[in-house]
Amino acid sequence: MGNTFDVNTVKYGHARKVWREIRHRYPGGGMVSNISDWVAVGKIPAGTAVKFNLSGKTFTAYTDAQIKAAESDITTLGINGYLQEDILVASGNTKASGTVVYAGEIYQYMFDEEVVAILQKITTLPQIVWVQ
Repeated sequence: MGNTFDVNTVKYGHARKVWREIRHRYPGGGMVSNISDWVAVGKIPAGTAVKFNLSGKTFTAYTDAQIKAAESDITTLGINGYLQEDILVASGNTKASGTVVYAGEIYQYMFDEEVVAILQKITTLPQIVWVQ
């Protein structure tokens, strides 16, 4: 689970295995810049596509709807990694950090089929392998 700084209690449920293998992560991770997009969901799931800003140590996590909306040119989102673990989101005031993976094997059955098909078109992440 990611580091969330305004959650008083945490309820643990069944963990879903998203990563088969993680080879490389961006050092130090970063802070979520668009937490308000995730309040209704209550968490940012592991494996979420992100645009990581190395110099600012922040990242934008993209919802399935945002990915589907950019289907015609997915490169406009600038996706350069995927979230390693879930991040709990309690409110729009949540401050959270996460680790961004740019090389590894991720289970595709954990995602919406349409979203996976779009994400597989990204050629700038050759070290991400989608496995069954």
